[in-house]
Amino acid sequence: MVRRVMLLGFAAFAFAAQAVGADLPPAPISHAAMVQAAIAQYIVPHIDALKAAAKPLPGAVANVCKSGSAEAEKALEDHFAKVVIAYAGVDFLRFGPMLENGRREQISFWPDPRGFVARQLRLLLLSKDEAIAQPGAMAKQSAAIQGLPALEALMHDKDVPLGPADAAHYRCVVAEAIAVNIVRLTSEVANEWEKPDGWADKMLHPGPDNDTYKSESEAAVEVVKALIVGLSLTGDLQVKPHVDPKIRLTPPYEKSGLQQAFYEESITSLHQLYETLQLESWLPPDRFWMKDWVSGTWRTLESSDGAGGRSPHAKREDAPTPREVFDRANGLRNMVANRLSVSAKLTVGFNELDGD
Repeated sequence: MVRRVMLLGFAAFAFAAQAVGADLPPAPISHAAMVQAAIAQYIVPHIDALKAAAKPLPGAVANVCKSGSAEAEKALEDHFAKVVIAYAGVDFLRFGPMLENGRREQISFWPDPRGFVARQLRLLLLSKDEAIAQPGAMAKQSAAIQGLPALEALMHDKDVPLGPADAAHYRCVVAEAIAVNIVRLTSEVANEWEKPDGWADKMLHPGPDNDTYKSESEAAVEVVKALIVGLSLTGDLQVKPHVDPKIRLTPPYEKSGLQQAFYEESITSLHQLYETLQLESWLPPDRFWMKDWVSGTWRTLESSDGAGGRSPHAKREDAPTPREVFDRANGLRNMVANRLSVSAKLTVGFNELDGD
């Protein structure tokens, strides 16, 4: 908590310092202040929100398995939805604690075009090995069955639903083990970010002795790359399948009816991170037109439900087509990678998610 308050103070001071001199345009945000703001205002709050959302999951699963009541099932669905939506806000932070030990895949193994979740889960259920309930046992399983997609599959199995029936006993054992594992993973991510000498400290104190970030600009590039990755993921994996019928990807968390909520939270979160980074503060006057283009692009992305429909929070009267949404997301990715980051004197470099 003390560290978070300090980070917020640093970011506020940096922002205020830019406004000194009413007759002068605000100075561009420094790379150090960019990182401070991203960690304090976006990354740590969203990581903490995911950890908090995950905490009630094991109890909610246990209640369904004990009673099988409609009320318990509804509570589990609600808790599950909160975790999925919170996860959408950090899915694109694919560095540091989320990357280490494959935690991202363990929390949410998606996309899954080859059906690894169903295959590995079926093998585990056939084994009926109750040792899976032992502490740490689920962490040794395939990443495909450690997290949210596997739990969702068990929650929505109509043939053998979770509940007190004998046929569901082992499924409940597995579901509770997965829920406990999700709590472990999200807690680890939060701890690795916020502990003394954790990832936040690593990014805030670059230098020759830092094994990851040698300069403030390197740390800033990491966060900007996360923004670019997020735009790539949203456009290529969530929207493009609605444009190109040859792409066969199951939407994220479709069984729970959360695919539109996942898209909307992805876009909302990316927009929030974009605003936090203040990349536009580096633009020279002859490129101010980019601000209007970017503003219109966010308006388009936030007016879509990601599948051709209109978001209930739309700022446009019409529903943007999937083609328009994909093109806008792709254009914004390129704008950030090739123009805004260049203006900010940040070298993003090649991104493995670059598309066409």
